[in-house]
Amino acid sequence: MSEYWPFGPKEENYKEYQKLKFVQNNLADIAEDAVDEYSVALGKLLRWINLAIEVRIEDLKIRRAHKK
Repeated sequence: MSEYWPFGPKEENYKEYQKLKFVQNNLADIAEDAVDEYSVALGKLLRWINLAIEVRIEDLKIRRAHKK
C-alpha cells in the first residue's frame, strides 16, 4: 500500500476485471459500517481501496481534460 502511486498514465494492459470501474462497481454495494462490525482492519482496507480508486479516477479525468 505504501508504494501505490495513483497518478500518471499506466502502460500495462489490463483485463476487464482489473479495471477501476469494474472494481468500484463490485465494492459499491458493500457497507463500510457492516465491514467495520466484522473487522476494523478490513473496514480500513475497504476505505483505503475506495479512496485509492476515487483518486485514480480523478487523475484520469484531469489528464483527459488537459489533453483536450
